[in-house]
Amino acid sequence: MALQIVLIETWPADGWRGSSGIFDAAARSLAAQGHEVRLIDDNMIASLPREPTLLTGLNRAGAVRPMADSHRLAYEMARRPPDLMIAPVRGGIAQATLMARACGEACPNTRIALWGNEPTRDRFLTSDSPNFDLSVLIADAMERQCLALADALILPDQTVDAPAFPGNDFRIPTVGFSRIASSRAPGPDRTQIREIAFIGAFQRSAGAGEFVEAIERLARKGVLGDRLVTFVGPMGEDSYGLNKEWLGQKASNWPFRFAVVEESDRLSAIRYACGPGRLAVSVSSGIDELHSLRTSSGRHVALVARPMADRQLATRLEQSIALALRDGDAPNDDRGEVDWAQLAVDLMRRGAPSPPRDTDSVTVCILHYNRLRFLRQALASIPRTIDGKEVEVIVIDNASPIPDMEQSIREIAGDRPGLRILELKDPLPQSAAYNRGLAEARSDVVVFLDDDNTFVAGGLERLVRAASTETHDIVVSSLDVFDDGDGDPLAAVSAGRLLFLGAAHSAGLFFNAFGDTAMAVRRRTFSALGGFHDLGYDYPSLDWVTLAKAQGAGLRIGALQWPAVRYRRNTVRADVQAIKLDEAGARALVFEACGDSIDARLVARYAQKLLLRDL
Repeated sequence: MALQIVLIETWPADGWRGSSGIFDAAARSLAAQGHEVRLIDDNMIASLPREPTLLTGLNRAGAVRPMADSHRLAYEMARRPPDLMIAPVRGGIAQATLMARACGEACPNTRIALWGNEPTRDRFLTSDSPNFDLSVLIADAMERQCLALADALILPDQTVDAPAFPGNDFRIPTVGFSRIASSRAPGPDRTQIREIAFIGAFQRSAGAGEFVEAIERLARKGVLGDRLVTFVGPMGEDSYGLNKEWLGQKASNWPFRFAVVEESDRLSAIRYACGPGRLAVSVSSGIDELHSLRTSSGRHVALVARPMADRQLATRLEQSIALALRDGDAPNDDRGEVDWAQLAVDLMRRGAPSPPRDTDSVTVCILHYNRLRFLRQALASIPRTIDGKEVEVIVIDNASPIPDMEQSIREIAGDRPGLRILELKDPLPQSAAYNRGLAEARSDVVVFLDDDNTFVAGGLERLVRAASTETHDIVVSSLDVFDDGDGDPLAAVSAGRLLFLGAAHSAGLFFNAFGDTAMAVRRRTFSALGGFHDLGYDYPSLDWVTLAKAQGAGLRIGALQWPAVRYRRNTVRADVQAIKLDEAGARALVFEACGDSIDARLVARYAQKLLLRDL
């Protein structure tokens, strides 16, 4: 049976861009079997539609790029759902597609497997790259979600265990594979070796330090001769790591010639290093990242090692290069290519995602204060039934200074048998007021909505269905943001789509990547948590703090990719509200709420590298 297969080849790496070539053989092999194969790399992700405008709680486009790219890919996958999708672990590019599938929004029949390359966390902890930002923590959160939601994990090197993430015990099945002879094995290069080309970012974590040590040893022993030594790859400008100045200082005493070829495109670097008369040398902690070199060059030294941790790496490089120079060749370490045709069959044999179950009963809690014109619109956006079950609506009036408020609310609500009104005599903090509604709710799923927001058509139904799967204890939603006005919010022009991750892990310590109070919860689970975090008074970022607390307690937080809620934005009012200005207080509360759910080692390394910039 011919399948529609999507291979995602986005490969975040220090300083590199463009395709890694890792799935080129897969595309050829699967297409030869009659399957329809789409190979999507970074360039294709960048070409996906830029509309709608994507917003996040962090005003740094570069840092939140993993979220935006994953979201746009999910829309592309929903437009043309494949039978099978294979995506790398690192970068978490499959997160939004997996989350959309888990929440019942898209790709219900698509099998999704992860290619188990080195996670961002492992690479970042040992990397000396100066190029980093909060995207490291965002990618880490997305990768954890991928491992929790995917169908299978493919281990490229079957001698290595599955990625481990502190605080998470993923039960994802691992998949092995057989290898067959390479279909495009390079021919031998019989020309004399005149140049040794190191391929890699000029960093210690890429093996540049051990390579320099090996070359210096070979030069002292007279083995190097008059050969040129070339560094091919990204060359950083960092003042505190390996850079051109460091190289110049080292090279001032070298008796041999050297050159630098700055190249950030990985395949271009490989093409250069594999030219006639060159010996290509590369080091990586992942076997998959050496694949393109091994299948492109008939003469190479490609070592799987963890630089700075492998004390024998410099010696291994010295010996391997010396052997190649002596014999005019390098040992053929090509292990063959993956039997992709059989792997696709094995992946499709795995059980299909569970079909959606019936939706649970739902209560919608609306918090209201003296805004009847907005409340009318909010109530109008709530269907009276979902899948034949009556929707219970609880309007919590927070002591509005208007007589006969209950009668006024019933008038604007119209004929709604499931309507209940809680009139509070004295105003309560937002958290306490919502918790009153939670305590009064009679349904399995409870959804919260501020009175100035509305559900989009079908939005409440999608929230309830996602919460009814029991994959998550809480489901938040992306928000369709519009600017404040008295008109119909369903007709207002969208200012953008505000994205959330749901389970934000360590990234949630720095900005609200979790979600908004417009969320659906499993009533019993959320009640056991204590509901919204209540300090007895209003405090900043109730949504952020409460969801951080939920994560800290081990609750599972999902996120709709398609907005279920239209969110009214009033930037003028926000700029003059004291509670909105207390960003330091919000972060202090979030820190306490997160508890042990953050990855202390990852955050400490992030802080250490951040401080280096300020020295």
